[in-house]
Amino acid sequence: MKKLITLITFFLIAGCLYAQQPISGDSLAKYEGKVVSVCAKVTGTYVSNGKSKTTFINFGKPFPNHSFSVVIFENDLSNFSYKPVRKLRRKNVCVTGTVKIYKGKPEMIVEKEDQIRIK
Repeated sequence: MKKLITLITFFLIAGCLYAQQPISGDSLAKYEGKVVSVCAKVTGTYVSNGKSKTTFINFGKPFPNHSFSVVIFENDLSNFSYKPVRKLRRKNVCVTGTVKIYKGKPEMIVEKEDQIRIK
């Protein structure tokens, strides 16, 4: 039983360490469904004009040729002590979250400030 607990603990720790190692924004699509960290320079920020104000943080080339996006829904902006659309513009950041593919491009939906670290 002790060996089983040790083995389970090892895999849990290894999984956490794997999720925390930053990966390249260019290879993000390979990690769909996984929790990863990616570090890159923000190349554009945008707030949608629709009924709900969704914030988009783009990386790589400028929109629409961006490599990937971070999406923050209006309801989650209250979890931030700053306005992401302004503060993150042109900054180098590390973002941790679950990778999803939307319209052929990888994205992460961020709900809390601690998922984004400014470098």
